[in-house]
Amino acid sequence: MQITAHYTLTPAEALRGTRAFKLLWYAVSVISGLVLILLGLAGTQAPGGQRGFSIFMMLNGLLFVVLPEAVLRWARLRRGAQAYTPMEVRLDDDGLTLSTDSAEGSLPWAAFADIQRRSGFWIFRISRSQAVLVPERALEAPAGQELEAFLRERKLLKR
Repeated sequence: MQITAHYTLTPAEALRGTRAFKLLWYAVSVISGLVLILLGLAGTQAPGGQRGFSIFMMLNGLLFVVLPEAVLRWARLRRGAQAYTPMEVRLDDDGLTLSTDSAEGSLPWAAFADIQRRSGFWIFRISRSQAVLVPERALEAPAGQELEAFLRERKLLKR
């Protein structure tokens, strides 16, 4: 297999890709926040309940619900519109190589903890907090099919 693709992430794509990569943690935070809000509401309805503590729980729940999206949007705002450099990704039998105008790095297939195709991205997860996001639009249809077949053959593609 020998696939080369060129792309530049847009700010909207980077936001969508990060959401897709962090989907589990995003969902855990939002669901936890909703549970806290519901518990706080139930506490305000209970006879003899501590109203101050219930309001505190609801405010913390609101933070859990809002914070993941706020952090992602703040990072996007700080980065600016032109912060994403053009990338070249090379996929071959040995692994993945990313190149920009100023840097290049390679990872063998064994370095990836998980590889998924989700929300318009190929997500090559290295650890819980690190991943290489390659938009599906960067690969032509035959190249995407070839990559998927290669990863399935090696049992690297999850889902």
